[in-house]
Amino acid sequence: MTARPHRLLAVPLTAALALGAAACGGDDSGDTGGSGAPGTGVKVTLADKGFTESKIVMNAYADALRAQGFDVDTKSLASTEIAYAAVKKGSIDVYPEYDGTVFFNILKKSATDKTTAATVEADVKAGLAKDGLGTLPATPYNNGNEVACTKDAVSRYGIRNLTGLGKASPKLVYSANAEHLTRPDGLPLLRKAYGVRFKKVITVDISLRYTPIRDGKAQCVYAFGTDPQLAKLPLVLIQDDKGMFGGSVPFHSLPVINQAWLDGLTPDARAAFTAALTAVDEGLTQEKIQELNAAVDLDKEDPEDVAAEYVDGLDIAVH
Repeated sequence: MTARPHRLLAVPLTAALALGAAACGGDDSGDTGGSGAPGTGVKVTLADKGFTESKIVMNAYADALRAQGFDVDTKSLASTEIAYAAVKKGSIDVYPEYDGTVFFNILKKSATDKTTAATVEADVKAGLAKDGLGTLPATPYNNGNEVACTKDAVSRYGIRNLTGLGKASPKLVYSANAEHLTRPDGLPLLRKAYGVRFKKVITVDISLRYTPIRDGKAQCVYAFGTDPQLAKLPLVLIQDDKGMFGGSVPFHSLPVINQAWLDGLTPDARAAFTAALTAVDEGLTQEKIQELNAAVDLDKEDPEDVAAEYVDGLDIAVH
């Protein structure tokens, strides 16, 4: 593992992890990944969606499951649509998604004045179930939609909120990934709700959204609430004055699971699977995920190494 400029803080063990340990038969050695582990002989295929945060969470799931004896295979997919189709088909078994993404992009729902985090959770669970999929409780952190603009642009054009951005947008260049340009909760929503019409949009890989900002080629960027670059670059988050872009729909990470695969596990293996993923997700606070993202995006560490150290902090023996 590469050297770290700062040590990740360990996350206390949860009750769910204790359940997983119990399912392992109470091995006093603390080595939960041996031949007697509940996941031994069970194959599971995980996928990420190709960007830093998704890679970190997926690799943390993978390490936690290996610690319970699961035979884990991983792959990287390019988008929500590809990953969702794969888990629905059964070509993968699990991938980390966001509840807001399921709500808007999979279920094609729209937020109203009656939309709350609780109604989104109910809609997401029901929608997944109709497609033969399940999930577990979401992470504490929220990775909501944001637009950030340079301090210079905000000052020069008097941008106070997204409506103000709409008025100034014909003078500004925007950096975003391709998926954002067509997603119902992305640029189309900014256009419809706030009148945003940028002079130019620079389309980049999702991991390179901040490069045009650094290079002085863009003044605004599609941002996520957990992006570490927001604290490092001279950027200002633009207030959502109508509550429609970030709004009432949360973007908590949660695993999307092929239900038929899960139902096919033994009770012990299912309990260990649930315990492992729950332990990973419960520790992912806003501060923790920003720290993990920064290790990859700013410190240039490998997502697998960052995830492994995070799981080490959960006291799960990784094999």
